[in-house]
Amino acid sequence: MRNKSKQGIAYSVFPFGSSRQMLLVGEPVEHYTCQEETTTEGEQSVTIPDYSLQIRSLLEQCRALCEQEGFTDGNANNAAVMCHFFLANIGLKELVRQQASEIFPQILGAVTFVPQAPASGAAIALELWMIGGDCLINTDGGIEFGTAELEYATTVEFDGIRWFFGGGFHPGSLAVSAYDRAFEALEELDMELEVCDFHLDRILRTWIYQGHLVMPEGETQRYKELNRARTDYFAATQFLKEYLPKKYKGTVYPASTGIGADDFDVVISAVALDTKRKDVIVVPLENPNQTSAFDYGAVYSPQSPKFSRAMAVATDNFAGTPGKSCLIFVSGTASITDSESRHMGDPVKQTEQTLDNIAALIDGENLARHGISGISCGLDNLECVRVYVKRASEFEAIRQVCERRLPEVPTIYTVADVCRPELLVEIEGIALTKSDTLKTA
Repeated sequence: MRNKSKQGIAYSVFPFGSSRQMLLVGEPVEHYTCQEETTTEGEQSVTIPDYSLQIRSLLEQCRALCEQEGFTDGNANNAAVMCHFFLANIGLKELVRQQASEIFPQILGAVTFVPQAPASGAAIALELWMIGGDCLINTDGGIEFGTAELEYATTVEFDGIRWFFGGGFHPGSLAVSAYDRAFEALEELDMELEVCDFHLDRILRTWIYQGHLVMPEGETQRYKELNRARTDYFAATQFLKEYLPKKYKGTVYPASTGIGADDFDVVISAVALDTKRKDVIVVPLENPNQTSAFDYGAVYSPQSPKFSRAMAVATDNFAGTPGKSCLIFVSGTASITDSESRHMGDPVKQTEQTLDNIAALIDGENLARHGISGISCGLDNLECVRVYVKRASEFEAIRQVCERRLPEVPTIYTVADVCRPELLVEIEGIALTKSDTLKTA
């Protein structure tokens, strides 16, 4: 079920195995302002934003909608497993944390504060992932949150699968370079995985928010230094090898988004999976119309970006029902075919091409090429989408394309640098397919 609210919030509620999940995006419908009166003769009063009122109104609306959909504070089987706050001013994060603890304490699970301004001009936007239903199936598992040990993570178990949702990982030292700070943020993520009894090789999906992404750093570029740090940190890791289809021979890296941010630092969030079930497979997807990012030539980055175009989690027997669901994490996707940027200077055509790329990536034929057959999948299977807009002045043109092609999909828009200076938009999402004939090879 999807709901595109007129009150600035849109959400999707869907079953996944025995769990019931909700993906919600929102921002305050009113960009509240107040008047700062002056006493100096001849001096005009100044209108300033009331950040506190914007934050409060958004949190109150989110709480009301979560309660309306059955995700309530009093239910031990419900939790906000992951929340991203997008802030026009990162200095607002403590105000957000304070108000959330009073208004909607559930939201303080695995939280990432992202220094990206909402494209609409609001002070704050959020993306919230809630999970409920039959999640406490094991007294040693279930939902855990709010403890000192799980400060940056929420873990959930249902149907014999354990999930890790982690956020807010940033460097723990005073290192200065983009390489060192990205490397240390990955170390922080790695340590939290160990605390939660996971390992780095179980990661399905990462988000890396790098401040001033395309700025020069010495003789290179900050995004290239991020790629170098990720390459070095992942060098000894064989990702998800226990869960790959038997005949899969390709390269495996987590799905990922590496995107710009407004401050000068880096912060990371991630999702991981662990299970002993033999019918669960995890499949990295590549786009037939694009060169794999990890195979890009050195002209784009001396160390190529180490991520898959998408990651699919599929099973032949979910919650006792054969062939029920496949969850797909779509990486940050842009207007690129082969390895070349397309439609220079045209945000509308770039948005169309980006959505074409996602459609080709999650199409049933492409899934079948990767070992998952019996599924029909398209843009209408997306449950939630993020759109990163390079220039706020082009937001409306990009939004119109997305509204036309993703009319029912909850969508959030923020302003952020994309990995190449000529790219004007990047889009990612989460898709859920349903099929009674799902087959894995």
